[in-house]
Amino acid sequence: MRRLAAAVAVLLAVASPAAQASDLFAGYSMLASDDTLHGWHAALGFGLTGRVGLVVDASGHYGDAEDGSDFSSLSLMAGPRFTFGGGRLRPFVHVLAGAVRTRAGIEVFDVDISEKSTDFGGAAGGGLDIGLGERWAARLAADYRAASVDGETEGDPRISAGVVYRFH
Repeated sequence: MRRLAAAVAVLLAVASPAAQASDLFAGYSMLASDDTLHGWHAALGFGLTGRVGLVVDASGHYGDAEDGSDFSSLSLMAGPRFTFGGGRLRPFVHVLAGAVRTRAGIEVFDVDISEKSTDFGGAAGGGLDIGLGERWAARLAADYRAASVDGETEGDPRISAGVVYRFH
């Protein structure tokens, strides 16, 4: 929970004071890598025009591998989001770029051995907001997240579901 609060604080700090926030998303996320990782996903959207906006996106995924090691992945990305339709159903697509921080570790005789790296990453995908009222919506989203690790590109699908609060 502390990590989610920190991610939301970062999203708010990065946001430009000149832009007006249009929506805030928070929910569950799954990263389907070699080992399925579960975690959280938060995004803050800013309306630039009627259909084009800027989104600041943060997520964290955690899990254990079959070999006994633990793995975590944190990402902070931003980019344009294009919204289609209106009313109750609002499909969207986005293209994001930013940083992906990974950590892999194992504990041996009460000693934690870990390796961390922060690399350039990006994601492309989309989703659907389903209106639940004037200000609330449910969001289903999926994208393909890639990161450049040690000169090689590694990519995994990311699936998220949660709630959206709209600021109007």
